[in-house]
Amino acid sequence: MPQGSIAYAVGRIRAAARRPLGAAQLDRLLASPGYDEALGILEEIGWPGAKEGDVQRLSVQMLEKACAFIREISPDPALTDAFLLRHDARNLKTLLKTRILNTNPETLSDCGTLPLEVLRHAVTERVYTKLPDELRQAMEALERRIVSKVDPMEIDVRIDQALYALIARKLRQTRSKASKQYFSGRADLQNAVSYLRMKDIKDLSLSFPDLLLPGGSVSPAEWKKLIQRPELLSRCLDRYGRAVQSALRKALQNPKAIPALEKAMDDCLLGLFRPFRNEPFAVEALIGWLLAHEREAAAVRLILAGKLNGFPQEIIRERLREAYGR
Repeated sequence: MPQGSIAYAVGRIRAAARRPLGAAQLDRLLASPGYDEALGILEEIGWPGAKEGDVQRLSVQMLEKACAFIREISPDPALTDAFLLRHDARNLKTLLKTRILNTNPETLSDCGTLPLEVLRHAVTERVYTKLPDELRQAMEALERRIVSKVDPMEIDVRIDQALYALIARKLRQTRSKASKQYFSGRADLQNAVSYLRMKDIKDLSLSFPDLLLPGGSVSPAEWKKLIQRPELLSRCLDRYGRAVQSALRKALQNPKAIPALEKAMDDCLLGLFRPFRNEPFAVEALIGWLLAHEREAAAVRLILAGKLNGFPQEIIRERLREAYGR
């Protein structure tokens, strides 16, 4: 059950939990000459069973263990839930789309705040009373909408908007400034990426204002102005540092540079929690540990996929996010 002491929770993290891979270990994995050698190194540096080759399964299992551990020891469930709710949202999207297509969902995550069986039953029966209000209202509205029209993009957008509204409510219960900055930055990033991806596309089912996520530092009124003057976007996001600014300028000129912008912003936002790594009385240390596990799982999958497909190291490195530990 959740604990009341931050110091106790941080102590549990340091004493009982495995430490996520750092930059040096990921560099060693990246430098391996091939896929089989990478599997051997991965097992050696802390992924037991990696030699069996099912890295995707292992990464899911390890992340699920990390999320369960955080839920067990968290002294601030509202805060830690804010970082786990995205898994619930992703599960709802998958379950609704596969129900519409009459197929079975292949990838569901047990990292969320709600049991998978609760979500499955809700979507199957079209009864969402056990969901938080924001998600319940979004799902009920989508059920009414898909009677006449099925739009996968609208499903994603409405659930994401409900997710960020729910996260905002959770964050009102916490004093963690870094966490509030993190989700504000997440909303700004996603809104910027949505704008960049759709600004030259005609005949979309949703207009850009319909896509905006709540909670960002750039208001809907400011976004309305930016649609007319995109050159001002860089100024609106200057709080996120030079790397983000540079990536944003390139993305404004070339949509192929958008992934680099996402990487720069991800690295910037993870940096909000690095100052708390060694703080015994900071709940942010728990969040940093959780994000570190998420970053580790994504990095390992990327490196191993690159090795399997014979990509050069420099191509894989371009796509790697910074590790939490250096």
